Amino acid sequence: MLFFAMPIKVDDNPTRQKIITLLKKNGGMTIEELSKKISISPMGIRQHLLSLEKKGLVSYTAKKHGIGRPGFVYMLTESADDLFPKTYDRFLLDILKEVKKNDGQEKINRIFGWQRDKVLRHKKEALSGLSGFDEIMQGLKNLLVSEGCLADLEKEGDRYILKTYNCPIRKVATEFNEVCLEELQLFRELLHRNVSMVQCMGQGSSSCIFSIPSA
Repeated sequence: MLFFAMPIKVDDNPTRQKIITLLKKNGGMTIEELSKKISISPMGIRQHLLSLEKKGLVSYTAKKHGIGRPGFVYMLTESADDLFPKTYDRFLLDILKEVKKNDGQEKINRIFGWQRDKVLRHKKEALSGLSGFDEIMQGLKNLLVSEGCLADLEKEGDRYILKTYNCPIRKVATEFNEVCLEELQLFRELLHRNVSMVQCMGQGSSSCIFSIPSA
């Protein structure tokens, strides 16, 4: 991530932690789907969901599946989003708006460029002991996770697909999409590949997806 975040810990109970993480990644899941993913009984899942619902972190909606009673799809509430890392985005957003108002867009570009260069140096140092592109990509994914990013990495043919599901400055990225472009440039310089951004949380998507050539 272009800005650092604290490691994620959204619940002291490891099963509820897994449920919250799965709901964050998938947007919504049934009890049966959660049961299969976590390998505990539907009754156990139901009890954990009830606990999370009482805390205001989970809600559900009915979903019709052909003939018979409707099923229920569980999802995180807006309050649950606060469980994931933030970096005082409102404060930062106000500052950036003042900078743009008083010093112009060029100053904003320089600020994001400075931050990109700082993070790039950090990531280069963290990955410096790795060899081979496969090892570097796995190392990058692990580094992002250690910084508090909920991330997945998959290889599809001759490309890697890197997905990140939480943005510590999402509100800033929504109004200043320059920060997303700087992150894209960071990955290009770090990996020496023509990385492309498939989708972006700053533009309303549920996750950021980067497509990275393996060679």
